[in-house]
Amino acid sequence: MESSQKKLEPFKITMLGPSGVGKTSLLTVMWRQMKAGLDVNQLRLEAGNPEKPGSDYETSNFLNTCEEELKQLVKRNNRWIAEGGIPGTANAKKFDFYFSNLQKISSLLLEFQDYPGGWVIGEDPQKLETGIQEREQKINRVIDYIKDANVTILAIDTPALIEKKGKYHVQINKTEIIKEILLKAYIEDLSEQPKLLIFAPVKCENYLKKANNIQQIEQSICSQYKELIDILKNPDFSNISAVITPVQTVGNVLFSYIREIEENGKVTPKFVYEKTNNFELMPVNAEQPLRYILQFALKFYIDQNCLSLDEDLKVAMNQFAAGCNLDGGFVISNGDTNSG
Repeated sequence: MESSQKKLEPFKITMLGPSGVGKTSLLTVMWRQMKAGLDVNQLRLEAGNPEKPGSDYETSNFLNTCEEELKQLVKRNNRWIAEGGIPGTANAKKFDFYFSNLQKISSLLLEFQDYPGGWVIGEDPQKLETGIQEREQKINRVIDYIKDANVTILAIDTPALIEKKGKYHVQINKTEIIKEILLKAYIEDLSEQPKLLIFAPVKCENYLKKANNIQQIEQSICSQYKELIDILKNPDFSNISAVITPVQTVGNVLFSYIREIEENGKVTPKFVYEKTNNFELMPVNAEQPLRYILQFALKFYIDQNCLSLDEDLKVAMNQFAAGCNLDGGFVISNGDTNSG
């Protein structure tokens, strides 16, 4: 009796962004909202890789711990500083999210790669000093993650992007370095496989309450990342699609103001956030990056004539992906992720 499960090759996603912008927080609330948004009558979602014993516990335990930390953050006093969030990732970590149809006959493994944000500038959080060779190794590992990935999620600190006309955007979001890393990865990648770049502005709570502020996020990304976007529109990068998916990371914490602290002739910005009277963790649109990922994965496997993609799984994935938001801050550029 022939049984078994039809397996697709793992679909690889890498996080991208410097330390402190919220990569791990985004991954955490994305997992949380994914589970809440699935139709359990059609599609299963589990943590871990069935072929790696213990990976289910490792993934779910880490993300549940991060979720608890975010819940504690929402329960804090009225005002807090941005540094009070989830501690940065100390080591590179892989997280597996396992989708299957109800009979588990066909499945899709999403493999998320996270790593210390300091690596994008060659820093190691476990070392006080990093030599030139070590710095290059860290940056090259990030580049290799992007080359190996089908999807890259670029987490962007939205208050830094927008406030004071983006005065601290380059400093906090490391725009120039991110641009160089992405272009180097895409140029060195000779596979010509379709790639998706997700611009994921996080901490958007204060900006998604009014329509004009939604447009402000779009315009700020198109302006602050103009050089990168223009380059990716070149025919040489026709395999790269991009989408903007704003996320309200915790829901009940709003950006308030920037406190500029001057010391020894240097100004350090402190981003101050204000809590609402609601003490619940309530992320909004956190599942949207995943919906776009599944839509893109479905198109990818269909274009590859993948025989392991059975009709039940295809229908279930397509229905979940159909929840992609196409307005209110969600914009497709340089390509189409739709499976049709």
